[in-house]
Amino acid sequence: MQKKKGRLAELRLFAGEEQALIACPPEMVPAPGQYLLAAERGAIHAIPLFFAGTWKQGFLAVKPHQVMWQPGTVLTLFGPLGNGFHLPGDAQRLAMLEMGNSNSCLLPMVRLMNYPDARVTLFSNAPMVDLPPEMEAYPMQDFPDSLDWADFFIVDLPLENVDSLSMIFPQTVLRPVGIRGQVLVQGKMPCCGVGKCGVCSIKVKRAWRLACEDGPVFDLAGVLQGLDT
Repeated sequence: MQKKKGRLAELRLFAGEEQALIACPPEMVPAPGQYLLAAERGAIHAIPLFFAGTWKQGFLAVKPHQVMWQPGTVLTLFGPLGNGFHLPGDAQRLAMLEMGNSNSCLLPMVRLMNYPDARVTLFSNAPMVDLPPEMEAYPMQDFPDSLDWADFFIVDLPLENVDSLSMIFPQTVLRPVGIRGQVLVQGKMPCCGVGKCGVCSIKVKRAWRLACEDGPVFDLAGVLQGLDT
């Protein structure tokens, strides 16, 4: 794990959400689904910063809630950390499900699809403005109609909402092996995997895993099997 200095260069609104522009060395830029841990000087706990897009001086991050950083704040960065998203080359009909409050972590995935034949649809109740023209967008209530349409699913949700996956995928909980997808599990990661504190643990298949170390992106079928055991 690398440790470097970075800086909160700017706060901005994009797609109706507040993002942080993080200035940092190129080797510290996480991939989609990965994160950095960032600590202000004198802070006791580091804060996870999730990738939300590229920027020539670093990267765009989802702005952490209840953090009072101001532009110019110097940060100590640790990472990049965790497993990111990995789309299979044959994915042509991608359904993205946002089950939190921000679409920012999912939108970079639109650029990774193999166009012109690929189709991308976002299902979310978060604000949907300034979305990429390559995708369609609908409220979460419309998702069940696309269970048979999509050939790959990616989901973004808070750790405390993992149990709700069994309601979103009711037809696949009992036989989840055939479903293809990945889920980004976001939660508090205070120890960065070093202390094995277990705050971010999640059951995958029949074993407990740590989102900070084994994730934060997990195989969707494995998470569904964990809910069923």
